[in-house]
Amino acid sequence: MKRQGGMVLLIALVLSLLLGLLAAAALREALLQTRMAGLLLASSQALEQAEAVLLEGAARLAVAPPSECQRCLPPVDAHEVTAAGGDWQAAAQGWFSLQNLGQSDRAAHLPEGTQATLYRVTAVSQQTRARHVLEAVYAQPAGEAQTLQRILWRQRVQEP
Repeated sequence: MKRQGGMVLLIALVLSLLLGLLAAAALREALLQTRMAGLLLASSQALEQAEAVLLEGAARLAVAPPSECQRCLPPVDAHEVTAAGGDWQAAAQGWFSLQNLGQSDRAAHLPEGTQATLYRVTAVSQQTRARHVLEAVYAQPAGEAQTLQRILWRQRVQEP
């Protein structure tokens, strides 16, 4: 009986160590899940902000359309916008850029042969943790001053 006294203590220590490792793994998993949930929330908020900015840009487009641009490339590094400047205009929840792409008679979702002016609106969310950049192309049929129709929408993903 005296020989077994130390064995019970050793088994209790090993079991305590295993329970401690199990608790540490569970805590690590819970922290990881919390971080992922936070990033998902930030991403959905950023997407909502970018969509609101896109709509605000389209509203400004209807009021004061820009003049036609020569080389209408999308804004470079739109994910890195930190303040209004250059072609960027401030909005309540981010920044947007307006571009007049010119005339076309082949705009999507319009009857064939309908002459329309095409505009690109690029919107950037204010959220920096999970920033979203959206682009939309709007068509304004000739002779219809207040009618803007969204004909294309895309989300720009940041290059790695």
